[in-house]
Amino acid sequence: MAERSIAAYKIVVHRRQKRDPLPLDDFTESGTDLLQVFYGYLAFLKEEGFDNSDTNTVLRSPEIAQCNRHIQVTLARGEYGVTSQFEERGSGNPRFNRELSDVEMLRFRSLVILPKGREVGLLLTERVGNRGVYTAFSAGLRRAFRKRFPEYVVEVNNLAPEAALSRVLGQGNIKKIRLVRNSIPGDIADRYELNQHERVLGTFETVITAPRRSFLAKKAIEKVISGDTEVSSLLDWQDANYDDLRVEVQVGRSTRTVSVSSGKTPLVTFDIDQELLDHDGNLSDGIFYQEAQKIAVELAEDMSLTRSSVTEQQFAWPDDWNNYRLEVPPNEDAEP
Repeated sequence: MAERSIAAYKIVVHRRQKRDPLPLDDFTESGTDLLQVFYGYLAFLKEEGFDNSDTNTVLRSPEIAQCNRHIQVTLARGEYGVTSQFEERGSGNPRFNRELSDVEMLRFRSLVILPKGREVGLLLTERVGNRGVYTAFSAGLRRAFRKRFPEYVVEVNNLAPEAALSRVLGQGNIKKIRLVRNSIPGDIADRYELNQHERVLGTFETVITAPRRSFLAKKAIEKVISGDTEVSSLLDWQDANYDDLRVEVQVGRSTRTVSVSSGKTPLVTFDIDQELLDHDGNLSDGIFYQEAQKIAVELAEDMSLTRSSVTEQQFAWPDDWNNYRLEVPPNEDAEP
């Protein structure tokens, strides 16, 4: 069963020639609210969808709900352009053939928080294993935003790992550290005589567990938080390059797992406790948004936000916003 997690991103808007972030609820200084812009983009995705022929992906938003300055949305992402055959598990009996025009749609729930009077917002979006919707979502948003507001830039960026790790570590103690690699190192694969398929699709983990009734030292992780050490330095060990660093922290009676992926800008995710899934391995909408809201509260202070700005801000949605649409332009009008 694929692991479920929530990825955290920060949202800012600024002038094209300047990097200073602008107030989310009035970034044009003429009353334009970024909350309206995001809602207009999602409304367009619901009515028409975004078909990106450059990447053979389709993006839709079949379910949208708003409350105060939050948007709860289900984003459906699909891919086309490949052929394959689906078969029944176990028997191997063929079920149907996938054609080039068939689209496999996967759904990912997301929470958008754009506080009033603040310069930073949050996007918390679901991931299933290594699959998510961020790339398709941000590509369409950038293209549509540039067309409508050419003097401004909206950015939905990976959250700095220091912010995520700092808050969680400050609340609890490290029980386990997992280094995860999304393929098996060659020497290990050779030793166990694994074939190429197993080598590429297998995973390799190194797990460091605290002694019983004890905790692991925070020193190395705290160096990442302070900026003295790069996250990437913790992902290399014994000539193996790992893809994810997962820190399991005990906070009171509960456990919170923060994952930091490798890359130029590390991706920060929060693992969802398997105990929150139902007997079929599914996660209810209510539980997902409850967990996403908890993460937003944990991150707030380290992002110059307050608890009330991400949970309690009252806001009445104007009726005329229902007529606003932020359309993704065709390829010839796209951002170069």
